Amino acid sequence: MTDRTDATVLALDAYEQHLLGDLANGHRNDHTEAEGLLHSLVIDLINYGQGNHLNMADLLDALAQARNDRGGALTNPRYSFRLNTEVQFRDRDTDEHRGFITELKSTGPGTDAECVLRVPGIIDPQHTSTSELQPATRMAPVQTRTSGTTFSALEAEHTAIDLINHLTAGSPGEPGHDPRVLADLVELSTALANWSGTMPERVLRHLRHQAGQHRPAPGDNLSSAIRQAAAAFPNDIAASLAREQPDAPSSSRPDPPRPAPHPRLK
Repeated sequence: MTDRTDATVLALDAYEQHLLGDLANGHRNDHTEAEGLLHSLVIDLINYGQGNHLNMADLLDALAQARNDRGGALTNPRYSFRLNTEVQFRDRDTDEHRGFITELKSTGPGTDAECVLRVPGIIDPQHTSTSELQPATRMAPVQTRTSGTTFSALEAEHTAIDLINHLTAGSPGEPGHDPRVLADLVELSTALANWSGTMPERVLRHLRHQAGQHRPAPGDNLSSAIRQAAAAFPNDIAASLAREQPDAPSSSRPDPPRPAPHPRLK
């Protein structure tokens, strides 16, 4: 077992002992007991996170999408990838790079979707099809000095770009080159290079290029998440999927009457 698996087993030991005490057949020896304990632990972790104002929704959404990307029973794998999905090539001997999907274009149901990848460290977009891709191995978390912990390659990239913009902006009362920020940039670019299959200096050059393209204008407080969502949503794939669904039956019931407006009080 790996160190993380050992840690998980020990965590389940403690959780089981606290809830149930000593059992003749615990999770180590009983498959049903282990499954039930895992379900209970996940629910308790969600409740703990929400009770402490920790963002659990994004993690659960990412885990669910990762399962869809691998092709669930109700999922057509040909269309399961989304924008910003972290992917790698199925044939790793031919291409070892990993990156993010930035564009998706479908030619219709029953065909592969064409896509464009952004590979950290390679400025030129990479063109391929979804049949050549699979979900990428996740990048190890990176604990930064200034921006918390990044838990994915995409989050590491966004964090690094924000740090570059921070250095570039440089408020008059602040030092221009915070050594902690510089150290974080080095660690993030190295981690992204190891993940994407490129070189740290190329990743840093690419990050600076992206920061220059997407640097917010003065007074522009539109969040990067809103910009990203508005920039390139795969409408053509959404439309193709919609055409594959059966039409919803029209209701014969009349629309309910609208309530009369309340008289204004004087």
